[in-house]
Amino acid sequence: MTATAEHLGLLKHLAYTFELSFNTPTHAKDNSASSTSSGPPLHTVDSHFVNSSTRPLSLTCLPTPEPSLTVSEAPSVLSESTEALHSLLASLKPPVSQSAVDDALNYLAQAHDVLVTAEDAQEKILKEAVVNQIAVGLYARGLDLYLNEAAEIDAEAEWWANIEHSCFSVAWFLLQTLPSRLTRVLRTILDAIRDRRLPFRPSLFSPSSLFRLFPATAFQPSALTRSFFPHLEDEQTLVSFLWTRPSPRTPRLLQSIWSAVFLPLHLTQGECRYNRRKLERLRDERAEQLGRLAQLRLATLSADAFPGQLVAHISNEPPVAQNNQGHVQHISSVLLPNHVAEHSAQIQQLRRPSRLVLLWPKLLLMPPLALYTVKLMYASRTSIAEMAQEAKETVEGFIKNSLPLKEILKTVRTGGEDGVIVRREGVIADLGSLERTTLSLARDELHYDSAQLEALSKQIRVGDLTPVLQLYEEDIKRSALTGTLLRSMFIQVQKAKVDIDQALSGIDKLLKSQELTFAFVGLAPALVIVTLLANHASQFWRSSLNRRFGGPSKKRYSAWAAMRRIECLLVSQPRVAHPAISNLLSAQTTGLLLISVTRLRAYAESSLPAGSRLREGFLEDVGDLEDPGMPREEKLRVVERMWRSWGGVLGWNSIAGEAAFRI
Repeated sequence: MTATAEHLGLLKHLAYTFELSFNTPTHAKDNSASSTSSGPPLHTVDSHFVNSSTRPLSLTCLPTPEPSLTVSEAPSVLSESTEALHSLLASLKPPVSQSAVDDALNYLAQAHDVLVTAEDAQEKILKEAVVNQIAVGLYARGLDLYLNEAAEIDAEAEWWANIEHSCFSVAWFLLQTLPSRLTRVLRTILDAIRDRRLPFRPSLFSPSSLFRLFPATAFQPSALTRSFFPHLEDEQTLVSFLWTRPSPRTPRLLQSIWSAVFLPLHLTQGECRYNRRKLERLRDERAEQLGRLAQLRLATLSADAFPGQLVAHISNEPPVAQNNQGHVQHISSVLLPNHVAEHSAQIQQLRRPSRLVLLWPKLLLMPPLALYTVKLMYASRTSIAEMAQEAKETVEGFIKNSLPLKEILKTVRTGGEDGVIVRREGVIADLGSLERTTLSLARDELHYDSAQLEALSKQIRVGDLTPVLQLYEEDIKRSALTGTLLRSMFIQVQKAKVDIDQALSGIDKLLKSQELTFAFVGLAPALVIVTLLANHASQFWRSSLNRRFGGPSKKRYSAWAAMRRIECLLVSQPRVAHPAISNLLSAQTTGLLLISVTRLRAYAESSLPAGSRLREGFLEDVGDLEDPGMPREEKLRVVERMWRSWGGVLGWNSIAGEAAFRI
């Protein structure tokens, strides 16, 4: 077999082996490889962005054969080192397992002398392929590391910002951290006493002794104040300390109140602001480095140049002249571990206090308050029961009296048959009485026959009493005792009563026709109360639906803020004059964008219903925003689509007004 045929056969066998690596779940490990890793703490890279960014590199980082080589068969006999390299290459499949990367690094370090002195072309090509896949795995590790660090820093900065923006939160934070601050002050006092070799006595803790022991100048606060507020070591607010010194222009009482209440709150707020700004600067640094790493995938690089460029992007320095194996070993054993240690040192003092520090006031105050509340409620159980009964009666009275819905429905159903002022039966009875008395008078005095009485009856029903009035006029001329004057007058009185009843009946019909109007006018105040209660109930129902589909308000607010930041980053991206690159994002903007997009992905995976179209569509849009190759204008369209598609469902239109963050 010729050398060219051997090379070509090796390349075919290598390609076949690498193809199998995407379809077999085997993670073969060399028996001689050590399980100890020289890099950062091991963790599996499970970020969707990291996997989508490194998979194309895994498919393109194999060595490219020379055009002069011809096709031949793969060698049938493989050495032990070749088999080990085959196993390592098969284990380095996407998504990249970081344990497999560490195993490959350990094997290359232990078998370095054997692989360097080996003259077999098959082992050399396999070694180059394994080194390139290790570089891809380290690239994934670097992306995941910088992304996690930037997300952690961003979360801490947001926590400090929430404390800074609320006076109550600042005061509560001062109370939470009071024990640790007093501990630092006590330690500072004891150190000063020991350094100056002063005799320990209680008088040293008096204000005058402490003022002499820790003098303050107009340009620098005292060491005691700096120990109570550590940020003053780096950022000294000189104007604030002028209030603590005696001044003849300021009354001592006001000075004492300011020094005891307002100045500590002011300095605590300054401490929160100082930590937030430092974290934001650190976040921007991590975002810029993350953006450069993310854009490295878009650069046109050969397989041999990729490890060196990866070293340059991680260290921010030109790579040292060495082979690719030296580059990956340098990344795993020096650059990434040093960066992890440096990150821990930088963020250690800027993290939020521990959970115990934040919870101790509640743990101390809640049990006594809860016990006192239970005791008070038990002692007042009778009055509480009475209050509940009164509340029930109030609600029932409101429904019956202020909401006469039953009466309104009855009015609509009956059409107003019943009178409001007079009854219809009363009017008919009065009219019948008038008719009977008039007919009796006509029969006795006028001697009417039956036909005349019937005609007179019809006249009475229409209100015509002409015969009776004529008789009344004749009786006026005669004596009231001998004629029918009294009888006629009583008939006139009855007639007046009938007329009054008929007039009232007309008024009654008028009122009856407007009864619904009066009912709704009286119902208006109750309708206002019911409308307000209904609005609150609907808001509660909508918020419960939003919590069901979009998670708690705190998480929905976080997603809303991330969406707003993404749009701000895309809109405020600086424009450049060259049209070919005016639509690309800078490295820092790319990194900041990835931080917010990662927050959106975490929100979708933790809060949106699993398997729903809402979650799938949301994650598809997030995937578009994660693509570093997508132009800025297209990402802006994706953001508009997300606001339009998910803003109403997830309650983003009203989440800005909710109190999302609580201590």
